[in-house]
Amino acid sequence: MAILLNGTPDPDYTAHAVLAALSAEHVSALLPELGDKRIRAGLHHLTHAAHSNAQRP
Repeated sequence: MAILLNGTPDPDYTAHAVLAALSAEHVSALLPELGDKRIRAGLHHLTHAAHSNAQRP
């Protein structure tokens, strides 16, 4: 995403801002269908997997 936004003054910040807004919109749309427990469990699983992968040499 930062590569696509390379022409902005701060591509990393812009990418994070855009992705945060998209994520919030996505969660808001899915919350009534999936429920907060399932969304939280999915996020927990994702962060655990990312952390585990980061610990590998």
